[in-house]
Amino acid sequence: MPPLLSFENVTKHYREPGGQTLRVLDRVSFELEAGDSAGVFGLRRSGKTTLLRVAAGIERADSGTVRLDGHDVATMSEAAHARLLRDKIGLAPVGWHATRGQRVVDFVSLPLLSNDTSFHDANVIARHALERVGATSRADARVAELSPGERTRVSIARALARGPVVLLVDEPSVTPSPGERDEIHSLLRSFAHDPGLTVVVASEDIAAIRTARRAMTISDGQLRVSGQRPGRLIPFPDGRSGTEQTS
Repeated sequence: MPPLLSFENVTKHYREPGGQTLRVLDRVSFELEAGDSAGVFGLRRSGKTTLLRVAAGIERADSGTVRLDGHDVATMSEAAHARLLRDKIGLAPVGWHATRGQRVVDFVSLPLLSNDTSFHDANVIARHALERVGATSRADARVAELSPGERTRVSIARALARGPVVLLVDEPSVTPSPGERDEIHSLLRSFAHDPGLTVVVASEDIAAIRTARRAMTISDGQLRVSGQRPGRLIPFPDGRSGTEQTS
């Protein structure tokens, strides 16, 4: 079986004001099998958010290969690419915006409505996703009323509502309350033990990274991989991403 998600020598550049080129991902390579969980540790502007956005298909790599469920996403038609990402990937971004006064359940269900799901079914699915993240009591609250920790839960619920096999979570620890942060980490840890879900958490908080079974570190766009299972081979040992074989 091919890995569920893999990057092979993936590079991504941005053009900065003044014409300078910033290499945000520098020949990044890794693979994740179904049921894997990985934490990507990196400081601000290290490239971790771009890694998640490329994995989610929101941005395209400038070079290298991204494969999802065995498919090279660069060679797919736009329609097939969009369908695969819609069915397989759920991204919980660190920052998001909702219509002023919008109810939480409506915010979570909105992506489902755009996918020809009925309003009733979308509402049921959204409430189930909110229950899964421990936010059932906030389903009918207004988004503006949420605490930072609740916003993180709702972001994850919206990603889960699509029924993905890959969950990407960006900076889940952006909360002022240590209690909320610990609860979010417990939630992520429970996802890491869900065999039907492959989880990638990107954060500059080491405690959030430790909710995963494997750890990766990104700095200046270069990735280091550690914590492989015994006998596990990361298959791209020759790139600058620092991948290696374990015994």
